Amino acid sequence: MKKKFTQTLRDYISLPIRCIAMAILFLSLAFTTAKAQSVQISGTVTTTDAEVLPGVAVTETGTTNGTVTGVNGQFQIEAHSNSILVFHFIGYLNQQVKVTDAKKITVVMQKDAKALDEVVVVGYGSKNKSTFAGSAVTLNAEDLNKSSLSVANMLTGKAAGVQVTQNNGTPGAPLTIRIRGTNSINADSEPLYVIDGFPTNDGIGFTISPDDIASISILKDAASTAIYGARGANGVILVTTKSGKNKKGFITLNSSLGYQKVINRYDLAGPYQNATRLNTLFVAEGSTAPYSQSRLDSLKAGLLGTDWQSQLFRLAKIEDNTLSFTGGSAFTSVYASLDYLNQEGVVIDSRYQRVGARVNVDQKIGNKFTMSARVFGYYGDQNDLPLAPSTINGFLKQVLKANPASTFGADNIQLDAQNPLHFIAATDRGNTNYRTNAYFSFRYEPVKNLVIQSDQGTDLNSSKILYFAPSTVPAGVASNGLATVTNIDETELIFNPTATYSYKWKEHNFKLLAGYNQQTYIYNEDDLTATNFSSNELGYNNLGTAQQFSAASGKSEIKRKSWFGRIDYDYKSRYIFTGTYRIDGSSVFGANDKLGYFPSGAFAWRFDHEDAIENLNLFSTGKLRVSYGVTGNDRINSGLTAVNFASDNTTKYTLDGVAQVSGIAINNLANPNLKWEQTASLDVGLDVGFFKDRLILETDYYNKQTTNLLLDRSIAPSTGFQAQFGNDGSVENKGFEFTLQTVNIDGAFKWSSTLTFSYNKNKVLSLGSNNSDIYVGSLKPDGAADFESPFILRVGQPIDAIYGYEYAGIVQENDPVLKTTQKNSTPGEPKFVDVNHDGIIDANDRVILGTGIPDAFYGFTNTFSYKHFQLDILTQAQTGGKLLNLQKEDLEYPLSQGNTLATVPSQVWSPTNTSGTLPSTGFYGNPYGGWVNSKYVESSDYIRIKNVNLSYTFPVSMVKHIGLAGLNIFVNAQNLFTFTKYTGLDPEVGNLVDATQQNQNGGRGIDFNAYPVTRMYLLGAKLTF
Repeated sequence: MKKKFTQTLRDYISLPIRCIAMAILFLSLAFTTAKAQSVQISGTVTTTDAEVLPGVAVTETGTTNGTVTGVNGQFQIEAHSNSILVFHFIGYLNQQVKVTDAKKITVVMQKDAKALDEVVVVGYGSKNKSTFAGSAVTLNAEDLNKSSLSVANMLTGKAAGVQVTQNNGTPGAPLTIRIRGTNSINADSEPLYVIDGFPTNDGIGFTISPDDIASISILKDAASTAIYGARGANGVILVTTKSGKNKKGFITLNSSLGYQKVINRYDLAGPYQNATRLNTLFVAEGSTAPYSQSRLDSLKAGLLGTDWQSQLFRLAKIEDNTLSFTGGSAFTSVYASLDYLNQEGVVIDSRYQRVGARVNVDQKIGNKFTMSARVFGYYGDQNDLPLAPSTINGFLKQVLKANPASTFGADNIQLDAQNPLHFIAATDRGNTNYRTNAYFSFRYEPVKNLVIQSDQGTDLNSSKILYFAPSTVPAGVASNGLATVTNIDETELIFNPTATYSYKWKEHNFKLLAGYNQQTYIYNEDDLTATNFSSNELGYNNLGTAQQFSAASGKSEIKRKSWFGRIDYDYKSRYIFTGTYRIDGSSVFGANDKLGYFPSGAFAWRFDHEDAIENLNLFSTGKLRVSYGVTGNDRINSGLTAVNFASDNTTKYTLDGVAQVSGIAINNLANPNLKWEQTASLDVGLDVGFFKDRLILETDYYNKQTTNLLLDRSIAPSTGFQAQFGNDGSVENKGFEFTLQTVNIDGAFKWSSTLTFSYNKNKVLSLGSNNSDIYVGSLKPDGAADFESPFILRVGQPIDAIYGYEYAGIVQENDPVLKTTQKNSTPGEPKFVDVNHDGIIDANDRVILGTGIPDAFYGFTNTFSYKHFQLDILTQAQTGGKLLNLQKEDLEYPLSQGNTLATVPSQVWSPTNTSGTLPSTGFYGNPYGGWVNSKYVESSDYIRIKNVNLSYTFPVSMVKHIGLAGLNIFVNAQNLFTFTKYTGLDPEVGNLVDATQQNQNGGRGIDFNAYPVTRMYLLGAKLTF
């Protein structure tokens, strides 16, 4: 927003500045004599992204001599030899250039790091940061991560209190964003996204091109988010796209090409090593060795066998292009863009494509009326993998466990060796998405200081998900071919009128806002499943060849109505107060609790404006902030307050004595008393600047408590149901965060830094009247005796608590546990700690082994520039989290008939290898303990060089001869280095996904079958015509 505000301000004042500067120049010429030793200098002034700057004041120090740059950023001035020229423009750092014999120069203006002069986009308006009492972060296009493929990825490491997690490397996959922790268990904890003033029903993901972004504001405390009431509990991300400019139109092409690759691979046993292990395993069990000596010799010589990881992973191409037009006049401004992204996946047969088009128009009609239009169209095509990345039979497991000693198609020895590449290649998958949104604003100022605005729009989203598994792959064998077709249509309608009145009386400033919001969200889904195909050739493109069908459809509608108001007050910009109140109504709740009431208040004190403090010359800026407010969360499934019916195929009814048909049955026990989850938040902040704001520190302490959590409560069996959703439980998030901005070197060579730090402690405060534990997730790895829940919700613990046994090593000969806690064990089996000292290992010995939520995360950005070069380096880190490395545990299963890690054969315990670190039977066949245990719970701490961008901006004088107004070239690398002790592929993995898991937010902290995170290299150029 800062860029947009500065540009607008520049447009309005450039003409008077030029007039004043020219007047000063004429006066200086009239009252000075000609200088014998003067130099005629001309040149161009640009920004760091190669855009020319009109209206820049150019003055010769110690004189009244000066000029101003024209619309093309060019200037001409006569100055003394060896004198200093100063270039000044609002929002940019002054640049000083010594006059030499050079006739032409290019001056690059750097953005001013003085944060308190920024403009913060808030709900239904904007404020100067100097008079803003809440907690927010504003990031302009220059501040965001360079060469990001998605808007969400641009935020990584850039804002304190904002955690951006790359769950996996699937092309087009959304990132998880949490602002100041996870507030809910079953309701959505993603922040609310508001694009150009219009709230959206889902995240920003990959739909918007990063090149279209002008600024992003992140609202974190209740004083800032309460204006959005029931949708603001998880924080708000305000995205402002680019607008046209009152200047001659120009075209920009931003194009990049690159590739990505897998960062790490597992060190698996080779064909000969695994075949030898299988021979030993079969003989030990009394069976015949599956591999003959001649075959072993061929495997050892490398004549047979397959490296499945090399076959699965590839060097994947990336192509990203955005073509945009920016221009306008005093009354009309236009920004239009067309973007295309083609991203291959590092896993074969996976990819993502995006095509987007945007037109933003602002039209002034007279002095009182303004119309704005924001129209956006998007097409996405994602070819993902046939099995979800985190399910127990995911694609990565199929590859890693595939027997490398097998030659498929000619090998009669199966040994759990299905061809995973055939499974991926033979299945036909498609996920296409069409999205169109059109937002229109009408702004009318009938009298001075009164603005009436009406915002309205629609968002249409249509998705088609296709899948076909032929009869030649495991997923289609039993059904003789399986096809599924899902069509999803979403419509959202928004109407939002507001009125704003500003009033000033002496040193008192008032601003009043009143508004109404109405939103309607409609969801339609149609599902078709077809089986028993007569041919595999056409798949879901010829469903008529199937013999059996089942269909389902559903529709839901959510309506919201809201009334809100806000008052902003300040006295001398020193004492600042903001009060907000919002009433929300939502159809997802029952008749008894449809309305929610959300107040907030914030106070700020600019102590740097106090005479006593100002005279100390200690602070260049200083502000103390305190806020408190209540926000809500209505993002739950609709229909929980009403009785739902579903078809019952288990019972048949006879009609007319002949026909048997299925009936319908009640599907849930409705709860008309469901109400809002509410989050009460306290925030105390301090912003200080030193040394003329070359060092700026912004700190915040917060405490958030969410009550009325939506939980699935156990109820009496006499009701006919096992559970009913109700409002029980509460969660707390409290923490500390800071942002430190420094200008380290400010000369010909420049170096600036931004360090963000966030510490959050998540804790469950209550889980209903009896506070009973709730188990989360359910998995059963190969060979396991039964399903286990790897996570638990327990009062006093974080939401993502890993729950299991404490591993104590391996049972040895004459081990004391053979006579005490593990009497039925044998040497070589795993050993566990008797936590409750009852003399037996059972489920009561399970403990909290850690949490998938890191305590702290960091971002460290350094920008170096010299002349026309600029280097940006982002370092990202997290500490305090744990991961259950189920992938490693699965690969260390010693009885596997597939493949294992290369270290397994030498580390398995045996009577002749009692120092082996792996049990002889694994954790699965053991009568004690379980596969969720501390041996495979590892630290997820890491430090990562996340983004490195080196760019060079050519001087305008060099490129204007080839018809360019600007040229910037860059090379970019992402996920360049990672420093961690974690033994898996990557410590930054996402949530457990499993059909038995009900809650939205639990389950972070398990690594199993995740699509690998990749390293990316890009080479690109930005051309301005």
